[in-house]
Amino acid sequence: MPERVDDWGLAVATGQCRVCGSSAGQCAFWPEVYAHSGQTLMRCGYCATVYLAPGFSEAGLVRFYTGPYRRLFPAEVPWRSMARFFAWRGDVDVARQRFSLIGANLPPQAHLFEMGSGFGAFLGQAAQQRSDLQLSASEPDGAQRQALLGRAEVHFIDSLADLPERSLDGVVAFHVLEHLIDPLGFLQQAARALRDGGRLWVEVPDLMSDWQTRLFVHPAHLSYFCTDSLRRLAEAAGLQVVYCGVHPLTALEGTLWLEALRPATPMCQPVAPATEQVVDAIDQWILRVGWGPKDRLKALLKTMAIRVLGPGLVGEWQRWRQHRRHREEQAPR
Repeated sequence: MPERVDDWGLAVATGQCRVCGSSAGQCAFWPEVYAHSGQTLMRCGYCATVYLAPGFSEAGLVRFYTGPYRRLFPAEVPWRSMARFFAWRGDVDVARQRFSLIGANLPPQAHLFEMGSGFGAFLGQAAQQRSDLQLSASEPDGAQRQALLGRAEVHFIDSLADLPERSLDGVVAFHVLEHLIDPLGFLQQAARALRDGGRLWVEVPDLMSDWQTRLFVHPAHLSYFCTDSLRRLAEAAGLQVVYCGVHPLTALEGTLWLEALRPATPMCQPVAPATEQVVDAIDQWILRVGWGPKDRLKALLKTMAIRVLGPGLVGEWQRWRQHRRHREEQAPR
């Protein structure tokens, strides 16, 4: 779905992995075709992280999310009814289920921070279920971040780095890590900000899920993780991994769930190397995905639909399909 952008704000290509910094065995698969941003899908031969190169500069990332992002992803664009927009997306229901996985591990009066709080559904549910919690978040979209907060009182800050060391009991980041220029740096910041025994919960798309099209790769997702690479990344940040694997919620199929805690003495270290078996498995998984006439036609039709109907109406159709599929899955059999 080509997007006409004069300057994508991409950083200078370094030939190094975004996560570990290695330049050894960097494998190029194919160019990004969702938006034709000029990026290439890469795999690091050392840590096996899959990533788009070149990445964004800091200024380019801001420009991307304030410009092309919502045109590229029409499901994120409301159309006529905000109530229907959120109902069909299912934000509140998913937030409630997420908190059910987390709440029991938060002590009384816990300080909980969310990186990229979006429309505020999770923090709204956290406040509704645990009125004792102290809530803070970082979310650059000031126009939308209050939409689903309800009565929750949230202290918004620019960055996790703004918080004092050992000031948090919990950190959550749902579908955020893959968007960041420096995912390891974020995990290191989380380890610094957590109190001893404090916990981190992260949710990311699973690279090894059953995706069938190259449109799975797009500029908004700069990095792609499997269970093994996500675990090693958290350990490199000095965190103790409690669980890393398939998401426990069936509503979030195709997603990985990481739970980790800060030990008494976090020990940051270089990212551990991946085994040859892991690297080979990732390569085979990616190489199985082609880009034939049917894929090209589908991408073209979507581009034409957005241009003719507008992103709002196309997004409404996508949300309706998602909502209908969810209802069918939940219907008694």
